Amino acid sequence: MQELDPPAAVVDSRLAAPMEAAPPVSWSDIPVELAGLVLGCLPAHVDRVRFAAVCPQWRAAARQGKVPPPMPMLLVPDGIVYSLPGSEPLRFPDCAGYADACGTGNWLVFLGEDGCFLRDPFSNATVTLPALSRVRLQLVDDDEMVDEAGRVWMEMDEGEKLDASKIIFCSPHLIAAIFRLQGDLTGIAVCQPGATSWWSVRVSQWAYLFRDIVFHQGKLYALDSMDTLFAVDICVNNSTGDPCVSQIQEVIIGFLHYQYMLLPRLLIVKVPYLVESRGALLVVCRRIDLRLKPRLDRIEAVAAERNRFEVFEANFEQSSWAQVTTLGDDQVLFLRQRCCRSVSVSHKEVPRDCIFFLDNDVDVDDPHWHGWATSSSCSVYSMMDGKVSTTLPTVSWKHGTVFATWLFPQG
Repeated sequence: MQELDPPAAVVDSRLAAPMEAAPPVSWSDIPVELAGLVLGCLPAHVDRVRFAAVCPQWRAAARQGKVPPPMPMLLVPDGIVYSLPGSEPLRFPDCAGYADACGTGNWLVFLGEDGCFLRDPFSNATVTLPALSRVRLQLVDDDEMVDEAGRVWMEMDEGEKLDASKIIFCSPHLIAAIFRLQGDLTGIAVCQPGATSWWSVRVSQWAYLFRDIVFHQGKLYALDSMDTLFAVDICVNNSTGDPCVSQIQEVIIGFLHYQYMLLPRLLIVKVPYLVESRGALLVVCRRIDLRLKPRLDRIEAVAAERNRFEVFEANFEQSSWAQVTTLGDDQVLFLRQRCCRSVSVSHKEVPRDCIFFLDNDVDVDDPHWHGWATSSSCSVYSMMDGKVSTTLPTVSWKHGTVFATWLFPQG
């Protein structure tokens, strides 16, 4: 039987009847589990901060969610940070005015009137250090183990200051640094966190040119310009409780014997980086081909034409370096001479076996470099095909005494 349309009066009465209003929809109504899945799709730290700011429920999801650590952030000297991959810039006031980066954690080095101090911009924790002029040189005849009685101490002249090329926070009881002395001579310096009195710098008859240091599995290691690895033993002064270097021993002989190679209209520069990755100690060798241009009074490097990277793992049992061609399924390296890190990633935005680096990360005080190192950006090298690409094409800064650096947020 065919159904008949309702009378017009009935239709009019239905239209006139008030409809029951639907309850308003809130972002907080999304289940925490679903919010956690959304959070896992946000690799950038800035985006995760914005996610947690939506509502208390999402903030709880951000705290409880089991997601990979966010991607590192690139900090430029004016206090602007960029969250990889490709996030909008964000001003980070606690980073403004930093003088350098620390080799471990997220510590930044700041210079004060009475010395220098470290600050973590995420936790705002602060650690004081002695001024760079508060140095006691520890003079030794050779690299044998010496006790307190066998050391000769010499204090710096008033107003004289050494240059700390790298500072690392090793433990709550130890800060280590590479100090530049006269000419190319360098020394390993140590002090206690929170100390305001003295850095202890060991100086021997050997003219070491240390390029990098790392705290690996509870021990301090140093790398020289020939890629030779040294183990640095630390002891404690029984009367003062201050740390000092007791011995520096060669553990792996270097495999390359040049820092610069000059060819016709080309300068090849080797820059080494020590990186700890999954319990292994790596040395990453970056080779930069710089095109040279003759000037009236000098030869000037004007462009970097090529970047190449090789990665070697320390084999302590055989006292040798072993070349590796892969970093692992989810490891990515972030390089900067003052701070390096191996980071686990599981995001589609970042391919495997990649090395992020800063274009002008060549720390030399030479006017020949000024034509090339006037600005910089962040690039990425693929170990799979050897190609270099630019991840943040809008990021640029002037090269000067303060370098851009990486920050590594934890959540």
